[in-house]
Amino acid sequence: MITYKYRLYTTKKTRSIDAMLHECAFVWNHALALQKRYYKLYKKFIPYIRMAKHFAKSYKRYLIHSQTLQEILERQDSAYQRFFKHLSKRPPKFRKASDFTTFVFKGQGGYTLQDNKFKINRLNKTFKFSLSRPYEGKIKTLSVKRSPLGEYYIIIVTDATARPYGKTHNGASVGIDFGLKTYMTFSSGERLAQPQYLKNNLTELRKLSKNHSKKQRGSNNKERARKQLCRLHEKIANQRRDYQWKLAHELCRKYDNIFIEDLVLSGMCKKWGRKMNDYAHGEFILLLQYMAQKYGCNVVKVGRWFASSRLCPCGYKNNTLTLKDREWICPECGRVHDRDVLAANNILGEGIHLLESNCKSVVACATRQLR
Repeated sequence: MITYKYRLYTTKKTRSIDAMLHECAFVWNHALALQKRYYKLYKKFIPYIRMAKHFAKSYKRYLIHSQTLQEILERQDSAYQRFFKHLSKRPPKFRKASDFTTFVFKGQGGYTLQDNKFKINRLNKTFKFSLSRPYEGKIKTLSVKRSPLGEYYIIIVTDATARPYGKTHNGASVGIDFGLKTYMTFSSGERLAQPQYLKNNLTELRKLSKNHSKKQRGSNNKERARKQLCRLHEKIANQRRDYQWKLAHELCRKYDNIFIEDLVLSGMCKKWGRKMNDYAHGEFILLLQYMAQKYGCNVVKVGRWFASSRLCPCGYKNNTLTLKDREWICPECGRVHDRDVLAANNILGEGIHLLESNCKSVVACATRQLR
């Protein structure tokens, strides 16, 4: 599937989208109130099918399409199921109308799409959008989203297959060690320092945040200051995302096998907070895995308990190593090790071992099936 994102031109008509978002928030809160009342009386949960039948009787009074209403109920049901399975800490909660920013059309019902014109049938209003590139395939879902700046986008998901990128496979492999002092250390000894976009804009962020807090609540000046703050946050996120996309492209073009460490990102964020969020290792790993699929590369994660920075090639393991020690000398072979370079090389060796063992098991399974 391929996702396309287009920006709607802001006019007076786009205010009617806010009315639909208010309706979505009302449906969410009404369904949640029914769930709470039913549980208080009968100690039971209302399944999705019964809830959908209840809303089907009166859905015509709402501005939203029937499939949009069903999607909201499905989203709430999914949130409850995650809570029951202990995958989330708390059940779904009531939401403000201003916090509801997206509604979804399934398939091709409830709207009309022609060239760069998008019509919502229930509103009987047509909006123009910037058709930056034509979409391909049959539309699976169409989402309308409002950004924090008050801009509106339509997000189209189609059933088209993404075209793989052309690449000459050379069998090159690399081990990557993520760090805090240096963003990445490669097994070749190369170090990469990511620009810390949040840190570089921190003074301006504090200034705008302070200016926003001083404005009178509900005033136009307060809203103007909020948009200035949102615009800077969006700029920082775009800079970071652009850098990571380009880096993922470069790595996938250069290497066929990329070995990384399986990081405990939640624990690292608790300890090093803002710096970890600025580096956004988790977001980059997702981008790298996505690009690797397009280029036909392998991204292999080495186990989080693998002692990558403590193992000397001679077999000695340094159990006394702390985070302050950036270099250490092996007492058995006398080698001087840089902690990050050693970790990257050990990740490379362990990754190759895992890849080879996986290939052998696949070949063995295929041989058994042939017999």
